[in-house]
Amino acid sequence: MRNILFLVVAASSLQAQSATDFFKETWEERLRDEPEFAARLGRREYDGVWTDYSKAARDRRKAHLESRLAQATKFNTANLKPQEKLTLRLLAYDTQVRLGAWDASEHLLPVGQLFGFHTSVYQAFDGAPARTVADYENQLKKLRGIPALMDQRLVVLDEALAAGTTQPKVVVDRVMSQLADQIRQTPENSALLEAFRHFPAAVPASEQQRLKAQAVEAYNSGFLPAWRKVYAFLETKYLPKARPSIAVTSLPNGQDTYQALIRSLTTTNMTPREVHDLGLAEVKRLEDEMRALLKEVGFSGTIAEYERKLEADPDQRFHSREEMLAYCRNIAKLIEPQLPNQFSRIPPLLYGIRAIPPDREAATASNAQAPAPDFSRPGWFNLNAYQPEKQVKYDKESLVLHEAVPGHIFQGTLAQGLPDLPEVRRFYSNSAYGEGWALYVESLGSELGLYREPSSRFGQLASERFRAVRLVVDTGMHAFGWSRETALDYFSTHAPSVSTAEIDRYISWPSQALSYKLGQLKIRQLRTLAEQKLGPKFDVREFHDVVLRNGRLPLELLDEQVQEYIREASTK
Repeated sequence: MRNILFLVVAASSLQAQSATDFFKETWEERLRDEPEFAARLGRREYDGVWTDYSKAARDRRKAHLESRLAQATKFNTANLKPQEKLTLRLLAYDTQVRLGAWDASEHLLPVGQLFGFHTSVYQAFDGAPARTVADYENQLKKLRGIPALMDQRLVVLDEALAAGTTQPKVVVDRVMSQLADQIRQTPENSALLEAFRHFPAAVPASEQQRLKAQAVEAYNSGFLPAWRKVYAFLETKYLPKARPSIAVTSLPNGQDTYQALIRSLTTTNMTPREVHDLGLAEVKRLEDEMRALLKEVGFSGTIAEYERKLEADPDQRFHSREEMLAYCRNIAKLIEPQLPNQFSRIPPLLYGIRAIPPDREAATASNAQAPAPDFSRPGWFNLNAYQPEKQVKYDKESLVLHEAVPGHIFQGTLAQGLPDLPEVRRFYSNSAYGEGWALYVESLGSELGLYREPSSRFGQLASERFRAVRLVVDTGMHAFGWSRETALDYFSTHAPSVSTAEIDRYISWPSQALSYKLGQLKIRQLRTLAEQKLGPKFDVREFHDVVLRNGRLPLELLDEQVQEYIREASTK
């Protein structure tokens, strides 16, 4: 892979196409291939369109990636600006890792309780434009297209069955449970028809009646039969052939699949053994820090006993989801005035905090969505408020930092608005950078007006330890023969306050959970290096700007950017 990166810089062949044109063409090609992604970015011509999952379309998308890689690696870079060279290297890198994980992305990952093919339908409607009659017509078009879309998806699953590439029973059971909940919903309470229950004044009353009637008809005659068909397929064809082992390495070519997913999702070349051992070391380091905190507050018991003490404290408990939402919203407002202390550029912060819908909350972690690039749609911190009476307050400050500000929503909004970068850069994403940044900023809480109480400082350490536990558990299950029960035991010992549904997330989406800690450790390592090399010249606002100003980057490219900043700053 490193050879690919150097080839981009060293290539000397001439081309008629400018770098700007190549980036634009590549971007437009991606939007055509991924219309739901395009619609989320405000490209209205894609609002009523679903991705084509026919065999011909999937082959065409793969051919596009292969062509893009060949073009990027042969591009003459002699007269390119530094940012253009960086964009070419990023395109080559991203395309290479996407091709490496192609088979898993096609046949394995679409069956999953977090971002499976069924939840992607709901995500496409969540926040879709609903201001004009034309917007509603687009939503109707998508509703009516669901049966054909699901037929294509089932053909892909048939291919997966033929290849022996299936998820284990525990994942299929969770997906079927979600489907069953969604089938039980009616047009009056389904999230798919949310917009048809709340029309804006700009839509005439006569049109409202027509549009709602057509939406209900499409839901009853199209969506529900399609969902029942998917459920029956999973129950009668997929579930009986679900793989017996939870380990992705038990699949045909499973070792290569796991390594390709690690490469894709962490942007590192680390092996499962290296990740596992790092996780064990990080769990130990963090638990040592937690014990030091307990000693500081005069608590003589164990970490687990202190955690139980906090959980038993009535003041740490919520009584309703509304109380939890208000609590998290207040934390966000405490952070925002402190942001200039750490950041030299701050994006417009148009976002809200809302609960995850009931049909998905039991199996869906809190997550974030950046606002639309034109701010026609706000960003959202989607809070898991499932069983609020069983949740605690002491971990919510780190959670808001992670998901909202200055974590995902802050970083995503800033990247989208960078004026000097092409769209392929502004909207590029990788999990290691995104999740690594969000975990890193949890450590900034004290500088942002939070962590005034020992309990919330403990919550931050517990949050980081939870991500370290993931390194151990994910690799344990997928590479070292751990059973689900072994993983649950380790989880309950070292992350007892976190829902054990997390385990099934790691089973369904191998290696994604590794990206948080590996990304955070890289950013922290680079900050420590900058502090050591620059001494009194170190400025945290400058450091954060270096990390953020290029949008999301693979970790090795981020490393290069920070190293260059250190060299330049040391000579000033």
